Amino acid sequence: RSEGSRAGVSAVVDETAAGGPAVLCFDEFQITNIADATLIMPLFSELFTREVVLVATSNRPPTDLYKGGLNRELHMPVFVGALERRLHVHYLDAPVDYRAKMRKAEDDAGASSASSDFILEALGVSSSALLAEAFAAAAGGAVPGAQKLPVAWGRQVECRSTANGVARFTFEELCDRPLSAEDYSAMVTKAQVHTFVVSGVPRFTLKLHNEARRFTNLVDTLYEHQCRLICSADAPLDELLVGMDRLCSVEATPAVEDESFPEPVLRKHGDVSFMVSSKSPCRPDTFATAEADAEAGASVVHFGNSGADSSESGDDGIVGVMAQAADSLRESGFAARRCASRLLEMGTVAYRAGHEARWRS
Repeated sequence: RSEGSRAGVSAVVDETAAGGPAVLCFDEFQITNIADATLIMPLFSELFTREVVLVATSNRPPTDLYKGGLNRELHMPVFVGALERRLHVHYLDAPVDYRAKMRKAEDDAGASSASSDFILEALGVSSSALLAEAFAAAAGGAVPGAQKLPVAWGRQVECRSTANGVARFTFEELCDRPLSAEDYSAMVTKAQVHTFVVSGVPRFTLKLHNEARRFTNLVDTLYEHQCRLICSADAPLDELLVGMDRLCSVEATPAVEDESFPEPVLRKHGDVSFMVSSKSPCRPDTFATAEADAEAGASVVHFGNSGADSSESGDDGIVGVMAQAADSLRESGFAARRCASRLLEMGTVAYRAGHEARWRS
């Protein structure tokens, strides 16, 4: 990175460490792209020279960070070596999900509030009226109206029904469009939306892995800000994200002949025409060179047996995913596990009390 970038990192570290020894915590530490990889080494190099205590949790040991990533060998060996020299690595393979345990204890005692926050779609029962009642109760009876909510980079998202910090969306409006964790965070911090009412959450399969990642980003954002999620879904809470579990064990292998792309087809983007495979991950409205398409189709991501039923999707892999993207897909699987656990906790009395204390006081 440039000297200016390094100076910026140094200034941030100076501010963090100002006033004496600081404790800096990185929760769910991961590296999934080249930008993170190039930034993380100067950041930690600066931190190691200050009186800063570092604590990090991760789904991976240091040696597996950015595994399979683009140009990993240029950035990670020195960083991994520094981590192992300067930090103590503890393996906490606890078999107990304490969020689920807390939720079960409340359910067994009949104290859980989940029945009002998670609505299971059932034959002959419309969830629309139940969501409308939940919206009215959360908004304190305020009259809803349409509003444009600010998101990242000066953009806005139209919400057709919002009142008193409560906003109602369909699943497609929040997770079937290009919205990021930064966008969801802006809805909370800038628009002051503390309760999201969402209809039509699907049972996630591998074909919906992009939508599932956006949903996990949404849940992570709401959890971190002690927000409330009221939703209707096509599957019980403990089954909603099971289909994504297989991503935890993906491996990329070179495509063999019977998995290769069929004859290329002509696509157009503005005044540019180019040939791509009909199975290319590039959308018809997205420009890509033939070289980029060939690179994307060079590997097949295969799934191990992680406990999910592979017959549900009828697929044991995805053609046309770059080998370097396999690690990102694995992180999506871990994120889905965390999301399912957090959803359980978000339905507890303790979580609801924290929400009320933060947003209603």
